[in-house]
Amino acid sequence: MSPSTVFFSYAIGLIFTIGGIVFLVGLDDNRLLFGIPYLVIGLLILFGVRGAERRTAKRELAEGNGAGPDQDG
Repeated sequence: MSPSTVFFSYAIGLIFTIGGIVFLVGLDDNRLLFGIPYLVIGLLILFGVRGAERRTAKRELAEGNGAGPDQDG
């Protein structure tokens, strides 16, 4: 993933997460209706980007060591 993709994905995840927390704290009537979905979406985005970065790093490490699936042993 490009650095700009990672940056904007984290930014969108943080916006959703912080917005969900603000809705949970600030709204009176519909706090659960708006707060929980925004919070969950934000956390899913954040952990999804983190997982994608980990998978990419593992793949690059495996290819660098010559342990890729297309290598003849």
